[in-house]
Amino acid sequence: MEPLTRTGSETTENVDVSLMPQREPLRTWAGHGTGVICNGCGEPIKAHEIEYEVEMPPGSDVRALNFHLACYRTWTGRPSR
Repeated sequence: MEPLTRTGSETTENVDVSLMPQREPLRTWAGHGTGVICNGCGEPIKAHEIEYEVEMPPGSDVRALNFHLACYRTWTGRPSR
């Protein structure tokens, strides 16, 4: 997987999301950004942006992951539009 690259206000750096956990999530929610740091790009997810919260299964390195929409699509292997 190529390092994540986004432009504009969404991302200011490249991040290799292939190093992130790829276990099957328990649940995924989407809503308005809450200001948490995106696990894909390291930038805050602002209120006007879509935030994905991914609940990971027990035994994962992290309890939950948070992503911008495009970061989530990259992490899941879905192309951005």
